[in-house]
Amino acid sequence: MKIGVITSAYPEFEDDPHGIFVHRLMREISKHGHEVHILAPYTGEKTKYVLEGVHVERFHYFYPKRFQKLCGRSGMIDNVKEGFLVKLQVLTFLFFNIIHSLKKLKDMDIVHVQWPIPNGLGALFLKKIYEISYINTIHGEEVYLSKQYHTLFALNWFVNNSVKTITNSSATRDSCLEAGIEKDKLDIIPFGVDTAFFKPLKISKNKNIFQILAVGYLIERKGFEYLIHAMKDILKEHSNVQLTIVGSGPLKAKLKNIIKELKLGDNAKIIKNVSDDELLHLYNSSDFFVLPSIVDSQGNTEGLGVVLLEAMACGLPVIGSDTGGIPDIVQDGETGLLVPEKDISGLSKAILNLIENEELREKLAVNGYNKVREKFSWEKIAEDYLKVYKHSKK
Repeated sequence: MKIGVITSAYPEFEDDPHGIFVHRLMREISKHGHEVHILAPYTGEKTKYVLEGVHVERFHYFYPKRFQKLCGRSGMIDNVKEGFLVKLQVLTFLFFNIIHSLKKLKDMDIVHVQWPIPNGLGALFLKKIYEISYINTIHGEEVYLSKQYHTLFALNWFVNNSVKTITNSSATRDSCLEAGIEKDKLDIIPFGVDTAFFKPLKISKNKNIFQILAVGYLIERKGFEYLIHAMKDILKEHSNVQLTIVGSGPLKAKLKNIIKELKLGDNAKIIKNVSDDELLHLYNSSDFFVLPSIVDSQGNTEGLGVVLLEAMACGLPVIGSDTGGIPDIVQDGETGLLVPEKDISGLSKAILNLIENEELREKLAVNGYNKVREKFSWEKIAEDYLKVYKHSKK
């Protein structure tokens, strides 16, 4: 099959985290002998290249080109807040999305839309003009954005014209149902993890220090400030605990100030994004992993939590908030621990429980490792998507 993918986020090189989960899915699908063509907006580097067997073309959506800001690495949700010129680019983006979809993807057997808000228009025109069927993947932000900007009618329009719409978790599916999307249009296929890469390594750990790892974009819905506050209580019980948060984003300065105000010193640090090889080493050097996501002030939350899957694939016990798609991954007391969102005391107790209970750590690590390999490998996820493609193709 020739598969066209319309997406607003896609990496430019192998270790680029921007839309990396979309690439890992399409890379796996290309390994099955299918020809994959990505259409994505320009982000400042190359306009045409092949990345691990996947063909990528990027389009300009505003002129002069140097003023293109909408699709930068912070993401559309954050970028659109930067001023009138960026808001204007939403309209030009939609226009050029349609034009380039019709030009570049007219020979595809099936089209796959990632984030139908704002990428669905191109696929809709391909269907109307060239009778090419399309499917959507909804990540969660689309429903939140559609409610905020009163465009639920557009989301429903794109979904109703698709053959099938995939959600990444039961929480995202439920939010779609609440938005009025028909149940029979929806299926759940989660994101996956590269289990051939993210795996346990034989690395000697410092047995005198408990290493807690957290990874993610430094924004409100990741809930990192609650994890930092929890460290104050944890250090009262155990002084040999160190928290490392890996990521970049708009809240970096605020989070560093909280660390300073709480006088956590070397027991808590934030480091910039690292390569996959370095991240693999960090997972394997840590004792457990925490993702304290919340429902943010705008009503947005975690679609799934891919970093949890990576940590579990490396044999780490994990703690996550009971919000968004995280409960699809973490079964409390079996494959990890769940805590209420924004509950600093509950988070502290869960972390202390893992620090003080080696048997529990081992149980969660083994169960989580087995679950990821059984249900969340990219090989399995790709096979599930290929079934949808073959059923949907005209």
